[in-house]
Amino acid sequence: MNLSHSLAQFVANTSYEDIPSDVIDIQKKSVMDAIAITLGASTLGDGCKQMIKIAQELAAEGRGEAAVIGFDKRLPAVWAAFANAAMAHSLDFGDTHQRSTIHSNSSSFPAALAMAEKMGTVSGKKLLEALVLGSEVAIRIALAADVNTLDHGFYIPTIYSSYGATAAVAKLMGLSAEQIVSAFSFNLCQTTCSSELTNSPKTVLRSVREAFAARNAIVACCMAKENLIGFEAPLEGKLGFYHAFLHGNYTAERALDGLGVHFEAGDLTFKAWPCCFGTHSAITAASIIAKEEGITADDVRHIQVYVGAQNRMLFEPLDERRNPETSIIGKFSIPFTLATMLIRGNVDLTSFSYENLRDEKIRALAAKIDYTYMDEWQRGKETYTRVVMDTTKGTFDRLVKSPFGTPDNPMNEDTFNLKFDACASNAINPKSQEALEALKAAIRSLDSLENISELTELL
Repeated sequence: MNLSHSLAQFVANTSYEDIPSDVIDIQKKSVMDAIAITLGASTLGDGCKQMIKIAQELAAEGRGEAAVIGFDKRLPAVWAAFANAAMAHSLDFGDTHQRSTIHSNSSSFPAALAMAEKMGTVSGKKLLEALVLGSEVAIRIALAADVNTLDHGFYIPTIYSSYGATAAVAKLMGLSAEQIVSAFSFNLCQTTCSSELTNSPKTVLRSVREAFAARNAIVACCMAKENLIGFEAPLEGKLGFYHAFLHGNYTAERALDGLGVHFEAGDLTFKAWPCCFGTHSAITAASIIAKEEGITADDVRHIQVYVGAQNRMLFEPLDERRNPETSIIGKFSIPFTLATMLIRGNVDLTSFSYENLRDEKIRALAAKIDYTYMDEWQRGKETYTRVVMDTTKGTFDRLVKSPFGTPDNPMNEDTFNLKFDACASNAINPKSQEALEALKAAIRSLDSLENISELTELL
C-alpha cells in the first residue's frame, strides 16, 4: 500500500465541492479561532516578539508578500508564515483533533495564508479547500501511528502538522499528486522536533515550534513546483517517516479508512481554556462539581484525579506540576490548572502570568491534588478523566469523557465570540470593536470572497 501516493492523490483530486458544508463551517471557525489567538499571542506568546524580529531580519527587506498578523508588517511569504506560525500555537489555545491529539491547523493556516497572499489570486473557497485538505492529511498521518514517540526522542505533534501545512500549500499551488509526494519528501528532510523540550521548562520551543513547520512546508512545495524529485514513498518507505520517527510502528489502513468520505477535519475541538488539551477534562469535571454542589476552594480537603496514558505527564514530576515556575509548565499541569479554576473561577489568558504562577493560594490547593494512573485508558480513551473531590460538604465524583469544547460538548456561539474578543483585546496593535466585527464578518463569509485580500487587509 502506497500511503504517500494515496494521500497525495486525495489532495490533488479533491475539490471544494467534494467537502461537506459542515466541514467547511468548522474550517471557517478554525480560521476565526486562529486569527484571534495570533492577535493575542502578539503580546502574550512566549518568544513571539523575538521570532517576529528574527523573521524581519532574515527577510532582509524582501518583498512584502504577506501580512504578519497584528503587527502591521508585510514580509516575504516564507517569513510571514514563519512569524505567524510562531504565534499560532504559542498560547496553547488553538483547535485540536481529539482522536489524533494534534493541532491540525497550527501550521497549515499560517503557511497557506502566506502563500495565498503571495499568489494574489486566491479566493476564499480556494483557501478553505486547501485548509481542510491540510488538516485532513495531518490528522490521518497521525492516526496511523501505533506508538507515542516521546521516549524515542521526537516531539511528534508539530511534525505531523508540518505535513498538513505541506498539503495545504501544495493544493493552493496546484501541484500534481507526483509533485505532492516529492513535497512530502522535502518536508521529511527538513522537519523535526526533539522531545527534549519536555525536559526543559525554560525553553520557548513548545510555544513557537510551528514556525519551522510552516516555513518548511513552503520551501518543500516550491522545490516540488520546480519538478525536483523526492522519494517514492516518503511516509511508508523502508527508511521513510514512519521508520525514522516511529520505528515502523504504524497501521497504514487507519490513515486511509474512509478517506474522502468521512472528513476527520470536521471533528475539531475548540479550546475553552488556554492550556494543554489533556487538562480540559479535569477542569470540566471540577467546574461541574463546583457549580452543581456549591463547592468553593475553601471547602476542598483533597482531590484525587484519575488519568490515562496520554495525560500522566500532566502530573509528573508531581512537585514541578504543583509548583510551576514557567507558563509552559503551568499549561501542562492538571494540579495547577484545576486549582486555578477552583480559586479564580476560570482558566484564562491571565492565569499563567508570573504573579499567578506564584499565587500561594493556588499552590496550596495544588498540593492537595494527587493522581491515579489508569493503565486501561489507552488509545480511544485519551480524554477520560475522573475527579474525586473530598470536601467539607461531602465527597463528589465525576468522570468526564468529552470535555467542554469537544464536538460532543461544544461551546455555543456567544462563548466562542467571548474567546475571540478576549484574545484580540491583547493584540500589540489593538483594533476597535467595529474593526473586530468586520473581521469576524469577513471570516464568516470567507467562502464568498473573490480574493482573500478582502480578509487580509483587515488583519
